[in-house]
Amino acid sequence: MIYNSVSTVGLSLRLQTAATALQLEQLRNNDEIASGKHFDVAQALGARTGHDIALRNLYDETDQFQKSAALLQGRMTTMDSALTNILAAGQDVLAAASTGLGQPSPTGTSLQVRARGVLDQVVGMLNASSGNGYLFGGVEVKTPPMRAVQGDASGLPAPMSIVQDAISAASGGASAPQTAADTAAVVATLGDLFAVRDPALPPPPPLTQGFEGGFYVGATAMQPGGAATPRLSGRPDRTTDIPYGVQANDPAMRDLLQGLYMLTSVDTSKLPQDAYQPYMQAAVGKVSAGLDGVRNATAQLGSQRQQVDEIAERHAAQLKILNDQIDALEGVDPAESSVRLNQLEAQIEATSAATARISRMHLSNYL
Repeated sequence: MIYNSVSTVGLSLRLQTAATALQLEQLRNNDEIASGKHFDVAQALGARTGHDIALRNLYDETDQFQKSAALLQGRMTTMDSALTNILAAGQDVLAAASTGLGQPSPTGTSLQVRARGVLDQVVGMLNASSGNGYLFGGVEVKTPPMRAVQGDASGLPAPMSIVQDAISAASGGASAPQTAADTAAVVATLGDLFAVRDPALPPPPPLTQGFEGGFYVGATAMQPGGAATPRLSGRPDRTTDIPYGVQANDPAMRDLLQGLYMLTSVDTSKLPQDAYQPYMQAAVGKVSAGLDGVRNATAQLGSQRQQVDEIAERHAAQLKILNDQIDALEGVDPAESSVRLNQLEAQIEATSAATARISRMHLSNYL
């Protein structure tokens, strides 16, 4: 006759192994209750795991686009603020300059001081940055696009010196135009100085510097050969590419800066009558044209910002839908988990009690 029996030692080991397995299951169940997710999502979903992975990939992609949209919103907000300040400052000096177009006035000296303050402010605003990049230098975002009015450590002539040298050259060596003909020559020379040109070509005489390089060191308006340089753009979703913003070398900014440099580099109160009126008209005209261009650019930037805002709202709604779908797949029922936890605790208590009883059994008890 064959007897199948298990020793108390073997039974104790089996119970200890079962208790360990139950404790591990209890830990997993506790994790599920704490996280709200299945401990082993793939095991719980089975054939639906592929669908869950696809949803998570789409969620991650949408989340990245949402972050890109938020970055664009931040850059556009800072850019809009800078442009608003430029408009306010430019309008102030335009109003002051427009009151004395008829003849030289003692207020010309104070206008020169005011224009210099506005010029420094505009240059500072054009060097605004957001995050890790400068805003008005186009695709060249790592360095400030504008040189300081009084110059820098580059070894190049200061922008103010470039303008004053151009005025002197056009005026036959004088520091300011003395006749209407001198003024016409000065306006033409400064027009060449601030003009958009192929960066591979030297500036026309008597200029030795151009706006790009002498005043502005960001991305050039043209590539060597004359093709337009690509604008800075953002990609807030898979199918939308938005070239946005203003560059400090745009025609509007060139006009505004030319007018401000004209008012800053010459004390107009000391100009002869023949030279004064056309000079002031040219300077005021440049400031006015520049401000009009900045207003148009600000309006366009607002339209682009609205487009990005709409995309960001769409991303937020999609993320919520995707999150709900993922939770429906990966989430656990709290009530079901609590019931299972109670069952596990009861099993662990029963196993522990049985193990304790077996450990107290001795052969002498049966002799």
